[in-house]
Order: sequence, then structure tokens, then C-alpha cells
Amino acid sequence: MPEYSIFIPVYNEQAVITGNTRRLCAYLDHLGISYEVIIGSNGSNDRTQELGAALAADLPRVIFFHLPVKGPGYAFAHALRLFKGRSLITLDMDLAVELEFVPQALELLRRYQVVVGSKRQGRQERSATRILGSGMFIAAARLLLGLPFEDYSLGAKAFSREVLKRFAGAVDTHTSYTTNLMFCARRARLPMVELAVLCSDRRASRFNLGHEAAYRLAWVVRLFVQGRLLKRFP
Repeated sequence: MPEYSIFIPVYNEQAVITGNTRRLCAYLDHLGISYEVIIGSNGSNDRTQELGAALAADLPRVIFFHLPVKGPGYAFAHALRLFKGRSLITLDMDLAVELEFVPQALELLRRYQVVVGSKRQGRQERSATRILGSGMFIAAARLLLGLPFEDYSLGAKAFSREVLKRFAGAVDTHTSYTTNLMFCARRARLPMVELAVLCSDRRASRFNLGHEAAYRLAWVVRLFVQGRLLKRFP
């Protein structure tokens, strides 16, 4: 049984999935700790499915699955039924966040239930538009949800198995599952910590940024109403 699991959602990543998965596995092998890498394709319609299956056949620590529906939350929920590690670390397929986050997160998980990789606390090389959008979301989460964290992206987060089992019902189908899990863990007064990371990401976003911003801000309002006012969120 692996000590920890890595989960990476992918959508049309044929350009980087092979090279970056091999690079990731080489780095994790060097750590000398047993692991598994779970790659979940959600709605990919390029060669991602073919290349992912080939990686899983060639690399014994890699698990790949493909879902026909688009939405990283669908892939994350499916990964929760598969992962075998004591903890789950989320990364992006472009490996934009420095891989040193993995051993640092594993060490912190000895004392904390959730580790939040924070680009704002570290250094981020991203477009001004994406930095501004993230800042608006962080401000909304602080104001409406009372969350003190400075990063809610899908990558560079680490959760104990206990948190994921307890709050599995909080996983949505799109991109708010990280926020949901952090909100639930914070409300339950579980030990959480933020870790500064370096992020270098100059690629075009996988999402429509305008649509994504509207969706995520609306979701914060929904969490505020359900979780803080009605206290009905799991």
C-alpha cells in the first residue's frame, strides 16, 4: 500500500502528459517513499486518453482513468474511490508549482490535516489577469466565508485520508471542491497550515477565465448562504 497518493486532473493535455508524468515519477522515486499517481481525464477529446493509458501500462505506480464528462470535480470524486495512500496531494499536469511541495507537504501532514500551497505567499509567475482574478476570489472567501487562506486553486493542496472521507460529500463537479474541503475542515476546527510555493505558469488557462470567475464567485455566495447562514453544508 502506498504511503501517499498524487492526484492530477487532466483535460486535453496531450502536449505535456507523457513528459511531465515521467518527470514527476522520477522525482518521487528519488524521495524513496512509496506512492501512486492517479491521473483523471475529464472529457478530453485529444490524445490524452491514449497517452495516459500508455503511461499506466508502462509505469507501475501510475493509474489512469478517463471520464467522458468534462469537470475536474467528477475526476476528483472518482479518484477518492481509488486512492490508497494515507494522504492525497493534488497537482496540475503542467507541474507549474515546484515539486518540493510534495515532501514539504508530507512532513506537515504529520501535524496538520490540510496543507494549502499558496502562490501569493511564495512567488507566482502568471499573467496579471489571472493574478487579479485570484485576488478577487481570495477577498470574497475572506469576507463571506471567514477563510484566512490565500490560495484556492486545484493544484498544490494536501489532505489527510480522514478529511477526504469525512467531507467527501462536499466535492462538487467543477472546480470548487478545493474551496469546499477547506471550508469544511476550517469549520470543523481541524489543524490546517499554509505553505509558500513557487508557481511558474505562462500557459493559456484550461478554462474560460470569465466564466470561471463568475462561477467561483457565485459558489462562494452559495457557501456563505448554505454554510454560514443556514448551516446546512456538510
